[in-house]
Amino acid sequence: MNPKTVVVTGFGLFRDYKVNASWEVARVLPETGITDELNINLVTANIPVSYKDVDQIVPALWVQHEPALMVHLGVSHLAKTLTVELVANGHGYCSVDIYGNGPDDKCLVNNVIETGLKMECTDELDICTSRDAGRYLCEYIYFKSLCINKNQTIFIHVPQLDQDNTAHKLAEKLKCVIKKLLEQITE
Repeated sequence: MNPKTVVVTGFGLFRDYKVNASWEVARVLPETGITDELNINLVTANIPVSYKDVDQIVPALWVQHEPALMVHLGVSHLAKTLTVELVANGHGYCSVDIYGNGPDDKCLVNNVIETGLKMECTDELDICTSRDAGRYLCEYIYFKSLCINKNQTIFIHVPQLDQDNTAHKLAEKLKCVIKKLLEQITE
């Protein structure tokens, strides 16, 4: 059986963040042995915290890699563990990106898209779910991918890195989440 491709994105630096935990987790994910354990092709991408870059890079990732699963990661100071976002809004973005720009008004629509993937909180996974991705680049990238394929897209907020939440520990948890998500996807 041919391996499925999983694309995992993290974001670059923004605001006062000296390290973006989302990229650090994506960057070390290959070290978990995920490709062999899950028999997947793993592609990771570091996305600038920019609306224009998201508009260009996300569709290109879908076309180039034809992923079975697109996993977007973002950091949240509110997250205490991996937080799976269930919906994304197509409007209400007021904060500017790293270049001082907002999203292109032509890209905004007044609707909400829910992922077709199911993720339940269990002791085994140590995750939580949310219906508010924050109306910034995290929710924006999620909305853009959901528009392409809502049944193969998920967004996960990761906590800031600390002693309990190292990039490696979070990557191990992410591997378990990806395994559960892939079980839902049939080609």
